[in-house]
Amino acid sequence: VKEKITGAPSVECAEEILLHLEETDENFHNYEFVKYLREYISNILGSIIEEETEKCTSAQNQGEGSNYDTLVQHVTKKTRESKEYREMMHSLKNVMMVVVESLINKFEEDQMRYKEMQRKVKTEPLNNYYADNCSDSDSSFNQSYTFMNQEQLQLLVERLDPAQLKEVRQEAIQTLCSAPPSDILNCESWSTLRKHLATALSDPDSSFSVKILISFLFLSNISIDCNLYNI
Repeated sequence: VKEKITGAPSVECAEEILLHLEETDENFHNYEFVKYLREYISNILGSIIEEETEKCTSAQNQGEGSNYDTLVQHVTKKTRESKEYREMMHSLKNVMMVVVESLINKFEEDQMRYKEMQRKVKTEPLNNYYADNCSDSDSSFNQSYTFMNQEQLQLLVERLDPAQLKEVRQEAIQTLCSAPPSDILNCESWSTLRKHLATALSDPDSSFSVKILISFLFLSNISIDCNLYNI
């Protein structure tokens, strides 16, 4: 999955890959995280789903009239209205915030290592072989990112403000993903940017929250350990 996401040309493509992963990946149901999530949901909502299904089936047998579509709609509605469902979604959002925090910390650690490597490059003599490799890396790096100045980054921070329209914030996070990690972490408004991203993650619209998380995944270029989901 990591290779598919990191190989995507844009955040939109990465999101599309994840949304249709079950349809395109024959191993989807064998992934440990998928198994874990299915079991987690079943443990919390399984009894509610069974209870509502039995009620609808009983009503149907008594001649009240019901078809499969009506049954699914009713069970889905009752499940989403349940206290257990609300608590589960709240818990999952908290986990997502922990995951993002972990991604940000990993992001910052990688940047510190990158700066240390750059410091060594400046202080140590380079041979031709190393210089050639650095040249190749620089070429690849320049093709992967769009460099931004402080004014451009500040504008993105303003567009990610919770007061902005959701479409404006979503466009801003997508633009942010094309900036080099060094530009983002050295941004004068990094602390404000980080708060805005955390706020976006807790947005009541779960689809928007998921897009923010996917953006972080695409931005960080790392995989998530299932141990982080110890709810």
